[in-house]
Amino acid sequence: MILVGACVTSVGISISVWAEYQDIGMQVFFRRSDFLGDYVQSPLAYVFNMSLIIAGTCILLAMYGLYLLKLGDFSHFLSIAGSWVGLSIILIGVFPINYLNEHRLVSTSFLMSTFVLHLFTISTRFNHKEICSRPLFILAIFGFLSASGLIYQLDWSTLDFTPCLHEGGDICWVALNMWLQTNITMLWCVLLALNIRKLAIEQYHAESG
Repeated sequence: MILVGACVTSVGISISVWAEYQDIGMQVFFRRSDFLGDYVQSPLAYVFNMSLIIAGTCILLAMYGLYLLKLGDFSHFLSIAGSWVGLSIILIGVFPINYLNEHRLVSTSFLMSTFVLHLFTISTRFNHKEICSRPLFILAIFGFLSASGLIYQLDWSTLDFTPCLHEGGDICWVALNMWLQTNITMLWCVLLALNIRKLAIEQYHAESG
Protein backbone atom coordinates (compact mmCIF):
# COMPACT_ATOMS: atom_id res chain seq x y z
CA MET A 1 0.00 0.00 0.00
CA ILE A 2 2.83 2.37 0.78
CA LEU A 3 4.25 1.78 -2.71
CA VAL A 4 0.86 2.63 -4.17
CA GLY A 5 0.80 5.81 -2.10
CA ALA A 6 4.26 6.83 -3.29
CA CYS A 7 3.33 6.15 -6.93
CA VAL A 8 0.07 8.09 -6.66
CA THR A 9 1.87 11.02 -5.05
CA SER A 10 4.57 10.97 -7.72
CA VAL A 11 2.04 10.98 -10.55
CA GLY A 12 -0.10 13.69 -8.95
CA ILE A 13 2.84 15.96 -8.20
CA SER A 14 4.35 15.39 -11.65
CA ILE A 15 1.10 16.32 -13.39
CA SER A 16 0.69 19.43 -11.24
CA VAL A 17 4.33 20.48 -11.71
CA TRP A 18 4.06 20.01 -15.48
CA ALA A 19 0.93 22.17 -15.61
CA GLU A 20 2.71 24.93 -13.66
CA TYR A 21 5.85 24.53 -15.76
CA GLN A 22 3.84 25.40 -18.86
CA ASP A 23 3.06 28.80 -17.31
CA ILE A 24 6.17 29.82 -15.36
CA GLY A 25 8.91 27.47 -16.52
CA MET A 26 11.73 26.60 -14.11
CA GLN A 27 10.37 29.05 -11.54
CA VAL A 28 8.00 26.29 -10.45
CA PHE A 29 10.92 24.73 -8.55
CA PHE A 30 11.59 28.00 -6.74
CA ARG A 31 8.06 28.15 -5.37
CA ARG A 32 6.93 26.25 -2.31
CA SER A 33 5.51 22.86 -3.17
CA ASP A 34 2.29 23.50 -1.21
CA PHE A 35 1.40 26.26 -3.69
CA LEU A 36 0.51 23.46 -6.12
CA GLY A 37 -2.57 22.86 -3.98
CA ASP A 38 -3.81 26.45 -4.35
CA TYR A 39 -7.26 26.20 -5.97
CA VAL A 40 -7.03 29.81 -7.16
CA GLN A 41 -3.54 29.83 -8.72
CA SER A 42 -2.76 26.21 -9.62
CA PRO A 43 -4.72 24.80 -12.60
CA LEU A 44 -4.57 21.20 -11.34
CA ALA A 45 -4.72 21.80 -7.60
CA TYR A 46 -7.44 19.18 -7.20
CA VAL A 47 -5.12 16.53 -8.68
CA PHE A 48 -2.33 17.50 -6.29
CA ASN A 49 -4.59 17.58 -3.22
CA MET A 50 -6.36 14.32 -4.06
CA SER A 51 -3.04 12.57 -4.58
CA LEU A 52 -1.95 13.72 -1.11
CA ILE A 53 -5.12 12.34 0.48
CA ILE A 54 -4.69 8.97 -1.25
CA ALA A 55 -0.98 8.82 -0.44
CA GLY A 56 -1.56 9.65 3.22
CA THR A 57 -4.23 6.96 3.48
CA CYS A 58 -1.89 4.37 1.98
CA ILE A 59 0.85 5.37 4.43
CA LEU A 60 -1.57 4.94 7.36
CA LEU A 61 -2.49 1.44 6.18
CA ALA A 62 1.17 0.54 5.68
CA MET A 63 2.08 1.76 9.17
CA TYR A 64 -0.72 -0.38 10.57
CA GLY A 65 0.85 -3.33 8.77
CA LEU A 66 4.25 -2.50 10.27
CA TYR A 67 2.67 -2.32 13.72
CA LEU A 68 1.09 -5.77 13.25
CA LEU A 69 4.49 -7.32 12.46
CA LYS A 70 5.37 -6.80 16.15
CA LEU A 71 9.10 -6.34 15.61
CA GLY A 72 9.68 -4.58 18.90
CA ASP A 73 9.14 -1.23 20.56
CA PHE A 74 11.15 0.74 18.03
CA SER A 75 9.06 -0.60 15.15
CA HIS A 76 5.96 0.45 17.08
CA PHE A 77 7.37 3.95 17.60
CA LEU A 78 8.29 4.08 13.92
CA SER A 79 4.78 3.03 12.89
CA ILE A 80 3.25 5.71 15.14
CA ALA A 81 5.54 8.39 13.69
CA GLY A 82 4.74 7.17 10.17
CA SER A 83 1.02 7.32 10.96
CA TRP A 84 1.49 10.91 12.12
CA VAL A 85 3.15 11.69 8.78
CA GLY A 86 0.35 9.97 6.86
CA LEU A 87 -2.38 11.80 8.77
CA SER A 88 -0.59 15.13 8.25
CA ILE A 89 -0.35 14.49 4.50
CA ILE A 90 -4.08 13.74 4.36
CA LEU A 91 -4.87 16.97 6.21
CA ILE A 92 -2.63 19.00 3.88
CA GLY A 93 -4.71 17.65 1.00
CA VAL A 94 -7.93 18.50 2.84
CA PHE A 95 -6.73 21.96 3.91
CA PRO A 96 -4.58 23.38 1.07
CA ILE A 97 -3.05 26.82 1.23
CA ASN A 98 -6.43 28.47 0.49
CA TYR A 99 -7.37 27.62 4.09
CA LEU A 100 -4.36 29.49 5.42
CA ASN A 101 -4.71 29.07 9.20
CA GLU A 102 -5.58 25.38 9.01
CA HIS A 103 -2.90 24.81 6.38
CA ARG A 104 -0.24 26.34 8.59
CA LEU A 105 -1.18 24.02 11.44
CA VAL A 106 -1.20 20.83 9.37
CA SER A 107 1.97 21.81 7.48
CA THR A 108 3.75 22.37 10.79
CA SER A 109 2.42 19.00 11.92
CA PHE A 110 3.89 17.42 8.76
CA LEU A 111 7.23 19.12 9.35
CA MET A 112 7.46 17.98 12.97
CA SER A 113 6.27 14.46 12.12
CA THR A 114 8.94 14.03 9.45
CA PHE A 115 11.56 15.29 11.91
CA VAL A 116 10.46 12.68 14.47
CA LEU A 117 10.11 10.01 11.79
CA HIS A 118 13.66 10.41 10.51
CA LEU A 119 14.98 10.58 14.08
CA PHE A 120 13.30 7.26 14.90
CA THR A 121 14.53 5.77 11.63
CA ILE A 122 18.12 6.69 12.50
CA SER A 123 17.67 5.24 16.01
CA THR A 124 16.16 2.06 14.60
CA ARG A 125 19.33 1.44 12.60
CA PHE A 126 21.20 0.83 15.87
CA ASN A 127 18.50 -1.39 17.41
CA HIS A 128 16.75 -3.18 14.55
CA LYS A 129 18.95 -3.22 11.47
CA GLU A 130 16.49 -5.54 9.75
CA ILE A 131 13.96 -2.68 9.63
CA CYS A 132 16.35 0.10 8.67
CA SER A 133 18.59 -0.84 5.74
CA ARG A 134 21.73 1.14 4.95
CA PRO A 135 20.06 3.12 2.10
CA LEU A 136 17.12 3.95 4.38
CA PHE A 137 19.52 5.01 7.13
CA ILE A 138 21.44 7.34 4.81
CA LEU A 139 18.19 8.78 3.46
CA ALA A 140 16.93 9.35 7.01
CA ILE A 141 20.05 11.37 7.81
CA PHE A 142 19.38 13.66 4.85
CA GLY A 143 15.71 13.85 5.81
CA PHE A 144 16.60 14.74 9.39
CA LEU A 145 18.95 17.50 8.22
CA SER A 146 16.35 18.84 5.78
CA ALA A 147 13.61 18.85 8.43
CA SER A 148 15.97 20.51 10.92
CA GLY A 149 16.71 23.25 8.39
CA LEU A 150 13.01 23.88 7.79
CA ILE A 151 12.31 23.97 11.52
CA TYR A 152 15.08 26.55 11.89
CA GLN A 153 13.63 28.64 9.04
CA LEU A 154 10.06 28.45 10.32
CA ASP A 155 8.59 31.57 11.90
CA TRP A 156 6.97 30.05 14.98
CA SER A 157 4.90 33.16 15.65
CA THR A 158 2.95 32.60 12.41
CA LEU A 159 3.73 28.91 11.75
CA ASP A 160 4.85 29.99 8.29
CA PHE A 161 8.01 30.79 6.35
CA THR A 162 9.26 34.21 5.30
CA PRO A 163 8.05 34.76 1.71
CA CYS A 164 10.68 34.62 -1.03
CA LEU A 165 10.79 37.85 -3.04
CA HIS A 166 12.52 36.30 -6.09
CA GLU A 167 14.41 39.51 -6.75
CA GLY A 168 17.26 39.34 -9.26
CA GLY A 169 16.78 35.63 -9.82
CA ASP A 170 17.61 34.78 -6.21
CA ILE A 171 17.21 31.17 -5.18
CA CYS A 172 14.46 30.48 -2.65
CA TRP A 173 16.18 28.09 -0.26
CA VAL A 174 12.99 27.42 1.70
CA ALA A 175 11.23 26.27 -1.46
CA LEU A 176 14.15 24.07 -2.50
CA ASN A 177 14.33 22.53 0.96
CA MET A 178 10.58 21.87 0.93
CA TRP A 179 10.91 20.12 -2.44
CA LEU A 180 13.83 18.12 -1.04
CA GLN A 181 11.85 17.10 2.04
CA THR A 182 8.87 16.07 -0.10
CA ASN A 183 11.02 13.84 -2.30
CA ILE A 184 12.93 12.38 0.65
CA THR A 185 9.64 11.46 2.35
CA MET A 186 8.37 9.76 -0.81
CA LEU A 187 11.61 7.82 -1.26
CA TRP A 188 11.59 6.91 2.44
CA CYS A 189 8.15 5.39 1.95
CA VAL A 190 9.38 3.28 -0.97
CA LEU A 191 12.48 1.99 0.83
CA LEU A 192 10.55 1.19 4.00
CA ALA A 193 7.90 -0.62 1.96
CA LEU A 194 10.56 -2.86 0.44
CA ASN A 195 11.97 -3.61 3.90
CA ILE A 196 8.51 -4.34 5.33
CA ARG A 197 7.73 -6.67 2.43
CA LYS A 198 10.99 -8.56 2.96
CA LEU A 199 10.37 -8.87 6.71
CA ALA A 200 6.77 -9.99 6.22
CA ILE A 201 7.89 -12.74 3.83
CA GLU A 202 10.61 -13.89 6.22
CA GLN A 203 8.17 -13.90 9.14
CA TYR A 204 5.63 -15.89 7.12
CA HIS A 205 8.19 -18.55 6.18
CA ALA A 206 9.43 -18.73 9.78
CA GLU A 207 5.91 -19.26 11.14
CA SER A 208 4.88 -21.74 8.44
CA GLY A 209 8.15 -23.65 8.73
